[in-house]
Amino acid sequence: WNSPGLMIICEGGDINSAMHHLVTSLHDPFAENAVATLLVQESVRDTFIERVVEQMQQLDPQVANHPSYVRTLAKLQKIKAETIVGNPKMVPPNATPMLVSDLTHNFLGDGPTGVITMHTFRTPKEATQVNLKETLQYSSVSIWNEKLASAYEVCALLKEQRFMLNCYNVDLTPILPAHAAKKNDVKIVKGYHYETLTINQQRKIIVFAVGTIFAN
Repeated sequence: WNSPGLMIICEGGDINSAMHHLVTSLHDPFAENAVATLLVQESVRDTFIERVVEQMQQLDPQVANHPSYVRTLAKLQKIKAETIVGNPKMVPPNATPMLVSDLTHNFLGDGPTGVITMHTFRTPKEATQVNLKETLQYSSVSIWNEKLASAYEVCALLKEQRFMLNCYNVDLTPILPAHAAKKNDVKIVKGYHYETLTINQQRKIIVFAVGTIFAN
């Protein structure tokens, strides 16, 4: 795995921006910092998935012929898993970006799988419970949620260390020294608010764009 990411999409979050990053990862699943798992709130799931499917295109042969992707495809066909794939009129079934419902990467095999696993949740708190069977260590979590307090609650309940609120794959260099030294710190660099703090005895880094308007 090359720094896999976890993406959490909540009602009211910036769906368009989240979708841009997700679609990029669907087409390039072996890239560094690609989304490996998507958690999506039930109330926005159907419309979000419809729009994602519209943007699915045939995978590059480098991805479609990758041994891990080929192996995953064979396993999914065998177990008849629920998958979300590109429009069959335009995207061949052996070269489609893929979301896989309610399965974990560790179930699909060792190492990168070439697909994105997906789970649905009802409340942000439940988002922290739906993926507990997954053993994959995520390098970062991006949470798309207009409510800052709700996003922080999710940060507190997940074991991961690096959280990006309404942004994705931000350079963490400005805050890493303080984080490594276990010092609480806040910095504003190039339009991003960075902080490192301890929540529930765990060190966390939280980043969001300055000037983000959060709802209460």
